[in-house]
Amino acid sequence: MQTRKPGNVQGIDVSRYQGTIDWAKAKTSGITFVFIKATEGQTYTDRNFVSNVKGALSAGLLVGTYHFLRATIADVAKAEAAHYAKSLEAIGGAKALQLPPVMDYENNPGNLSKAQINIVAKAFLTELERLTGIKPIIYTGNSFAANFDTGLSGYDLWVARYSNTRVPDDQSAWKTWTVWQYSDSGKVPGIAGNVDLNEYNGSLADLKKRYGRERDMSIPFEGYRLTSPFGMRKHPVSGVNKFHRGVDLVVIPADGPIYAFVAGEVIHAKLGVSGSGFGNYGVTVAIKDDKGYLHVYAHLSAAGVKVGQQVKRGQLIGKQGSTGISSGAHLHYEVRKACTPQFGYTATEAGVVEPTQYLINYFGQKPVKEEKPVTVRDINVPSEWAEAAWAEVTAIGFFDGKRPGAVITREEIAVVLSRLLKNIGV
Repeated sequence: MQTRKPGNVQGIDVSRYQGTIDWAKAKTSGITFVFIKATEGQTYTDRNFVSNVKGALSAGLLVGTYHFLRATIADVAKAEAAHYAKSLEAIGGAKALQLPPVMDYENNPGNLSKAQINIVAKAFLTELERLTGIKPIIYTGNSFAANFDTGLSGYDLWVARYSNTRVPDDQSAWKTWTVWQYSDSGKVPGIAGNVDLNEYNGSLADLKKRYGRERDMSIPFEGYRLTSPFGMRKHPVSGVNKFHRGVDLVVIPADGPIYAFVAGEVIHAKLGVSGSGFGNYGVTVAIKDDKGYLHVYAHLSAAGVKVGQQVKRGQLIGKQGSTGISSGAHLHYEVRKACTPQFGYTATEAGVVEPTQYLINYFGQKPVKEEKPVTVRDINVPSEWAEAAWAEVTAIGFFDGKRPGAVITREEIAVVLSRLLKNIGV
């Protein structure tokens, strides 16, 4: 297979064995991506999985996860895929991350034949893609890769061969690697002990282009369940008909992660108090976008960002909760037109825009503007500024006095010119 080349981006992979990681320090080493162990077998979930994902995302790394496969038959492989996919819900699902999920298949304790190995692998990969909607990557060792047939060539290969000079071997299924795990004894700031080092076959731009999954903003709340729309409604707590300034969204589990819908500056990240513009909103994170609109994330159980912090789209900003006046665990999300005073609060719809349409417009690069009533011109009435001139040209016969606001045709212009010429004696 191909050699490593200058300009390839660097990454790591981790599990509970790395202990508590200082992700901000780890990023200073120049790594740009990380694969984090999520699950193994049908029941095991790495105890540091969720905290590692949150920490890596907050540090600005591109994040993926992997599952260590133990199955020896197809049905068990499918069960393991289901366990993996279910565990990913704790971080918002596979689509909440920038990199695809990974099947780690690197040993053969069941002494399976090559044909059986491929049956198990394909069962897991097919089921995982069905459950997550994302095509997985295959991780394996340089020697074990020889077990896979050409039916798996369509999957990207992440291969382990611990050497700076000896490239991974060509295989029946692959002649090139996508990610090369070239060391299991790397040293990275913020991580105690050794850590696996990886290299992607390309630049950061290449990596993002290959796996970038920009959210389809025609459905901006993918992954959430909409429980209450924008507009008039009966308040679920008070029972009073009242204008709902935003939308209510629910993720699973109840304390599930909440990510920023747009990038911007955090200008509020704490419990809202009466008179602040966030009274009864509970723990609230408010982020000002580049258009000056304020994105409000309310009823959180905890804020994961600080005032003054610049956040990226998709960055973890807190956990879902039920603080303030709330009917249960959910996210109240609204978009305000202003940030001051009282963080742009108004008691009516005058101060907010419908969040779904705002996001569709925002990511479609369409200007967000208020809809104004469309007025239809009455062509039978002259405009005030033209009343005197219209009366004058009508009196001398240039026009017949009808339809002063109508579009004029070339024929009508010819009639006007003919009458003008006669009046001046030409």
